[in-house]
Amino acid sequence: MTDADLPPFRMLDCTLPGVFANLALDEALLIEADRDDAPPLLRTWELPELAVVMGASCRTAEAVRVDRCLAEGVGIARRSSGGGTVLIGPGALNFTVILPIDSAPGRLAVDEVQRWVLGRVAERLRALGPPVEVLGSGDLALRGRKCSGSAQRRLKRRFLVHATILYDLPAGLIARYLGVPPKRQPAYREGRSHDAFVTNLPLPRPAILRAVRDAWIAPGELPEAESAAVPDALIADLMGSKYTDLAWIRRF
Repeated sequence: MTDADLPPFRMLDCTLPGVFANLALDEALLIEADRDDAPPLLRTWELPELAVVMGASCRTAEAVRVDRCLAEGVGIARRSSGGGTVLIGPGALNFTVILPIDSAPGRLAVDEVQRWVLGRVAERLRALGPPVEVLGSGDLALRGRKCSGSAQRRLKRRFLVHATILYDLPAGLIARYLGVPPKRQPAYREGRSHDAFVTNLPLPRPAILRAVRDAWIAPGELPEAESAAVPDALIADLMGSKYTDLAWIRRF
């Protein structure tokens, strides 16, 4: 499927209060799109406070410095998609793309789909100057240092890829609240510490936001992009059954 074959995107620039509600919103949008055969969607958001977000199968004791997070009021959450553990908050722009399963090349290969999604964004960012490239299974990197990670979730007819782009998040905070993953390390990391491996993208937030939007919505179409609704009832269900449940968050 080419760009010309994709239906017009819907837009949602929405940050809900707290990390749990925002993770629930991503999953709710995916469930709703899969159920209703809805058009593609691009969501952007940025949490105003720090939070640690683990992938669906990450082990808490390995991925998170739990005692320090609890002592310093940093939330600990788990998302429903795969991938590793990330620190989000001010200076970390999140985006979510929801598309039909058959819209991406190599759609049966998870890594290939993530590289395709991140590659579109990288192309727009390179046009602004920084030599951004896609490395690993779905990272954006700048001169060999990671500035964005991504994760994926698939349902029957729709898939979701969400990513975090760091632009003003002190790398020292990552080492403060995250453990070093013993297994989930891409080869290009070469055993480096968080401080040596992670970097911020040297672009202002408005420029990054514009690049992310331009990767999926032509500039002339942006003002006319339909705004997606927030599925409040489904978010509430997911919050109660999953995202705020400590047994689910700490299940590994």
